[in-house]
Amino acid sequence: MRKLYTLLLVFTGLFFTACEDVVDLDLPTAPPRLVVDASFNWMKTFTGHYQEVRLTTTAGFYDTEVPKVSGATVYVTNSKNDVFEFSEEKSGFQGIYACINFNPEIGETYTLFVELNGETFTATETLMPVPQLEEVILTNEGFDPNDMSLKAYFQDPPETNYYLREIGREGYSGGVAIFDDRFVNGNYTYTITIFDDLKPGDEITTFLYGISSRHFDYMSKILSIVDEENVTNPFRTPSINVRGNIVNQTNPDNYALGYFRLSEGSYITYTVE
Repeated sequence: MRKLYTLLLVFTGLFFTACEDVVDLDLPTAPPRLVVDASFNWMKTFTGHYQEVRLTTTAGFYDTEVPKVSGATVYVTNSKNDVFEFSEEKSGFQGIYACINFNPEIGETYTLFVELNGETFTATETLMPVPQLEEVILTNEGFDPNDMSLKAYFQDPPETNYYLREIGREGYSGGVAIFDDRFVNGNYTYTITIFDDLKPGDEITTFLYGISSRHFDYMSKILSIVDEENVTNPFRTPSINVRGNIVNQTNPDNYALGYFRLSEGSYITYTVE
């Protein structure tokens, strides 16, 4: 009886193993929406004349490529009615629209125009300033004995400020954070990044950008979704649509996704000894 019971278990296991198959669910697909990636960064000591706007559309769950959008008319104006034209890059760079004579001014208000398929999308934002990153200190502080804390220091101005921080390091993904100066307003303060795999010779660049309160709220929603889904890349497509500041002036129901941001940026590089 025991042998028969054992054989039944074996054959049952083989049955379920043999029936294993990949099933593609027939998920509902919404009409594609325009996605605007327009982050204008004016790094200190650079001219900021070259800027890009990237246009794509949303895609189906099983799609392996992000559809690029060609044939749009893209330009930016400022409060003085200056017009900055963005031309689509040549073959191989579809969906990328570039300007080589953009004029960044701190505190200036800019409006982005995207004309596509008879519809006009707009977004308005102000170019926000940022303090200079002044020094970097690496300590062995953290949640784990192997953790190292990289602190990049700067002087926070007395008014209310909002910041976006990015980390540049070969082979490292993530490192995007946002914060405000609620508890450090007007003080000499820092942004901190914790690593658990640093080794001598590693070069780490900290980028700091000034952002508006509206963009701070937008990124808070994006990063909260990323945190809930345990995803390291905050710029992947989230499971729900987060509306940015892009407005369809022609057909509001056909809204676009993405954000138009303008920031002054500063950066500092540290080499691990």
